[in-house]
Amino acid sequence: NWIIALIKQLREHRCQICGAKIRTKDGGYYIEAAHITAKTEGGNETLDNILILCPNHHKEFDWGERHIIERNSESITLVLNGQTYRIEF
Repeated sequence: NWIIALIKQLREHRCQICGAKIRTKDGGYYIEAAHITAKTEGGNETLDNILILCPNHHKEFDWGERHIIERNSESITLVLNGQTYRIEF
């Protein structure tokens, strides 16, 4: 999806939780996109609904214990497996 590709580029292919940037052997970067509100629940591919995450944080985000404390158009504050994060969009 070209929108996801643009968001990854905009966020410099870095995990928004830990800052990891995974370089691939072909010289590119590997990073994953996570929907805050799932597509099945009406979530879209927009800057305020997509987090760019390393594979570990993406799985933790999808499968771990997650509680959103605050979410607005500029940031999200959430507790993920007992750790609090504030992420700017």
